[in-house]
Amino acid sequence: MGDDPKREQILDFQGPVGDTVFRRFIVWCLPVEWMPVIQAETDEVFAHLGSEEDRAVAVVGALLIENAVNQLVGAHVPGFKELAHNKDFTLSMRIELARALRLCPSRLLGAADTIRDIRNEFAHELSLRSFDKCQKKHLASARGHLREIQTSMVAGKTDREVFKNLVGTVCLALRGYTFHVERLNKFVREEQSFTDAFKNYCLTKYEQITMEGLTTD
Repeated sequence: MGDDPKREQILDFQGPVGDTVFRRFIVWCLPVEWMPVIQAETDEVFAHLGSEEDRAVAVVGALLIENAVNQLVGAHVPGFKELAHNKDFTLSMRIELARALRLCPSRLLGAADTIRDIRNEFAHELSLRSFDKCQKKHLASARGHLREIQTSMVAGKTDREVFKNLVGTVCLALRGYTFHVERLNKFVREEQSFTDAFKNYCLTKYEQITMEGLTTD
């Protein structure tokens, strides 16, 4: 028997080929200094979800997801930080923007939407006090998204545990893809090698204009 991890032990953050800029974690696109602190960051997320009240867990969970989405989009859009301060720019709109940019697998943002849906149930219904009283379609969606990430985090878990695990894993995934986007953006904006490669691409891919007939005023 080998020591390779079983399928149910692996966190699967991948998406379809060609659908997004990044479809999976690339080792050389992750900072080495992140590796030793991954567990600490994950523990911090779960610490935020430690309230005994399900309503508080739902609200804080959605806030953690909002922060993660903000970081992902902000890594790609230089002026996003100013936009993010707009209170009319809802979590739903932020998720839709991230999805439209196609920076990471869309199923992770689908999971973020489910977390938002559950948060909204608690926010709009005062009589709702526990996760197991949420709409079944939202609970099923949460389990489905988490099962795609890691099956062992679903089996035998309560709806509260599933919600917390989904928040934790989606935050981790978006954090990883944020590093990818940051490095890509830095390369595009700062490296001469990108400009040279882009020039070569345009010269070989497209018909070039000539200076004949062009005049200046």
